[in-house]
Amino acid sequence: MPRWKNALQTNDEIQQLKRDAVIREAGRAFSKRGYHNTSLDDVARSLQVSKGTLYNYVTDKQEILYECHQMALDIGERAFKQARQQPGTGAEVLENTLCSYIELLTGELGACGVLMEVDGLRPEDRAKVTARRDVFERNFVAMLQKGMKDGSLRKVDPKLAVFTFMGAINWMPRWFDPAGRLSGKEVARQMTDLLLTGLVHSAHG
Repeated sequence: MPRWKNALQTNDEIQQLKRDAVIREAGRAFSKRGYHNTSLDDVARSLQVSKGTLYNYVTDKQEILYECHQMALDIGERAFKQARQQPGTGAEVLENTLCSYIELLTGELGACGVLMEVDGLRPEDRAKVTARRDVFERNFVAMLQKGMKDGSLRKVDPKLAVFTFMGAINWMPRWFDPAGRLSGKEVARQMTDLLLTGLVHSAHG
């Protein structure tokens, strides 16, 4: 039975749910096999629908790739919003943001499995994704700078730290298994601890 056969409300909601299902399943397939090695036939088989059915929701692989990037960036923005609503030092806000971001990604893993596949985007889509990603990175850098200013974080190159975080996080789809030994929450907590080791002053650890 197709994965989108659930109790639903309006036709618009049904349409959006089906489209999201296509995009998320494609993201998971891209994560496992690689974007260039995954066809729409593969995605259709994963969703247990015909390839023709997919064309009711997406036009091609590049559209799916673009929407996967947008979903992942949406998740990052939600994590930042949640963290900003909580008081604390720069280190505490950074810890909360990383933990929330990773946990959200493990729950919606298909959305983040293609974050390193920027070159596959159409030029106009690449420009939009890059602009949003730059804002995301600047927010992370500002968070680190706040922590260095209030003394809760060691003084490091903030952009290098952000690139280190994102390199580790973007690789998660290659190894994370929702049915595996550790839950998404446990992975988020342990990864955050590992990423912040050596960055947070011992007095705050």
